[in-house]
Amino acid sequence: MDVYTYSYNCPLWYGNSTGIRNLYLENESDPKEAARTDAQKLTGSQTCDVHIIQKFRLVVEHLETYPAMATIPMHKYKK
Repeated sequence: MDVYTYSYNCPLWYGNSTGIRNLYLENESDPKEAARTDAQKLTGSQTCDVHIIQKFRLVVEHLETYPAMATIPMHKYKK
């Protein structure tokens, strides 16, 4: 999974909404367009300016299994 850090600047009727957010993408979509959509949903503005700052690769690694894992059924049987 790729993680992008982006900055946004979205004009609103009472001023600008600015900030920095992380965006998690699993597919090969356009990160700038996905960031723009994310910023628009966050602020409610339709004219956001976004800039990609960094790209990371996120890797999940199993570290430890706790005893409660044994209480989760792994299969559901049909009768």
